[in-house]
Amino acid sequence: MPGAGSSLVERVRYVIDSEINPGVASHGGRVSLVEISADGEVVLEFGGGCHGCKQVDVTLKDGVEKTLRERIPEIRAVRDRTDHSSGSAPYYKRA
Repeated sequence: MPGAGSSLVERVRYVIDSEINPGVASHGGRVSLVEISADGEVVLEFGGGCHGCKQVDVTLKDGVEKTLRERIPEIRAVRDRTDHSSGSAPYYKRA
């Protein structure tokens, strides 16, 4: 667990690794931090079973963003930059 003086990046990575990725791993997925903007926007990339999954928007808004914003109040938004049209093995295939 990051200490009181930890950077925003360290805290976000910790929440992703300890809380978010164990959940999405059950569907063969993973979430990676790409960047954090100066105004508190977290940019993520989804991989594995999440890459191309038709439920990724629900996972992002109701799971990942909600968890990150609850744990780290200075986060203003969470965005997915993954090109989901190129997913090769999504957990839920798009129609």
